[in-house]
Amino acid sequence: MKKEKNLQFYKNLMPDQLTLEIHKTEEGLWAKVKELPNCYTQGKSFFELIEMVNDAIYVYLDIPKKIRKEVGVYLPKEICEEIKRKEWENILSQMKKLSGKDNLVKKEATLQKCVS
Repeated sequence: MKKEKNLQFYKNLMPDQLTLEIHKTEEGLWAKVKELPNCYTQGKSFFELIEMVNDAIYVYLDIPKKIRKEVGVYLPKEICEEIKRKEWENILSQMKKLSGKDNLVKKEATLQKCVS
């Protein structure tokens, strides 16, 4: 009996961080993913290169197309940090708006991790 692989299985395949070795050519850029042997790709611009790197990683790790959006995407570290900061600011803003509602004021509260 073949065991079905679930979303968490594929998320676990994806490292938290990867290192790119990027090279410039007359046609654009090419990159090697250092942690994944023989994982190379190219793009005409940096933006296209990042898209192609993600595609190469998904193919390398055999991530099915139908779940690729759900397992995450690799972006430069600086961009990820900025996105997380913006998300956190938005969450705090929403909490401020909701805090005035009486039904949220209780003697006890359960906190859940929402942002990873």
